[in-house]
This record gives sequence, C-alpha cells and structure tokens, in this order.
Amino acid sequence: DMLNLTNRRTLKAKMRVKKDIFAAWQESQLDHKVCVMYTPFIGDEKRDVVEYTSQGFLGAAHTMLTYTRCMDSILCVPLMVDVAVFADFFQRRSVPAEDVALALAYLFKVPEGAAANSDPGFFHQMRALETVLERAAGAKRKAAEEDDVASALAWAKEQGLLDDSSAAKILDHARSNKRARS
Repeated sequence: DMLNLTNRRTLKAKMRVKKDIFAAWQESQLDHKVCVMYTPFIGDEKRDVVEYTSQGFLGAAHTMLTYTRCMDSILCVPLMVDVAVFADFFQRRSVPAEDVALALAYLFKVPEGAAANSDPGFFHQMRALETVLERAAGAKRKAAEEDDVASALAWAKEQGLLDDSSAAKILDHARSNKRARS
C-alpha cells in the first residue's frame, strides 16, 4: 500500500482524503496536519504517530501520543474479503453500481469512481452501507410479503432462515388454518 504513494495519482487521491479528515466534524477550531510518505527501507510496514493536545483540567495542556506499527497488506486482507462478499450480495440483488460504490466506500482509504466524493467520515460511510443493505434486503422481503405464504417461506429458505422441514411444517400449519377458516 505504501508503495502506491510513489505513484502521483495515488498519492494525490490519498492526500485528498487525508487533508480534510476532520471536515465531517464541522469544527473550525480543529488544527491538524497529516503527513503521508513512503520509505523504501520499511517496505510494507505502516508506522503511524498521532499526537493530540487538548485543554485539560484548569486549562492545562493535555497531550496524548500514540505510535502504531503494522504490516499494511495484512490489515487489508479482511477488507478484501468483505468487499467480495458484499459485492456478491449486491450483484445477486441487482443493486445499481453507484449505490454499491457508495455502500462500500468505507472499506477503501481512497474511494474512487462513483464514491469519489463520498463523505470521508467513517460513520457517514457506514450509514451509507446500512442504507443500501436495508434497501436490498427490504426489496426482497417486500416482494415475499406480497405473495402467499409459500413464496414467503421460499424466501426464508433462500436466506438460510429455515430448513426444508421447518418450512414444510409452517406451510402445513398455514394450510390447515386456511381450511379451518373456510
């Protein structure tokens, strides 16, 4: 990942996100600086130093300093799996590509394409994912609700919520209730 910073286009995209990282907080008093660089000697290792100073008790300065070291490529593997799973889910439900891009923006440091102008704030991006997931699942549920019990059970089986035996019992019960009401 850090090697990508030697590419001008990639560096420009990363800095676009990093320079305004606190914009979502909408606080004009925040003073911050982000510096991102690639050092060939450390290769894929990511080193991060964060110093945060705030006003503490009785106006005294309070400073916290953190130092993090990790292998960047190892950190991204679970995210790649998440992208594949979500992309498959969205594709199976015919979710428009623009919605998919916005929904998955939080999984990428530098969202591009349809998500290029998405809010860089994690919670905003997470909410976008939730919204698209709810819409994708809700459309399927609504279609099932509009049909009869059999199609609703078929949907539940498709989602892995019911096995064949349970679905058959529920369907038999529904049919017997319908006969009793007739």
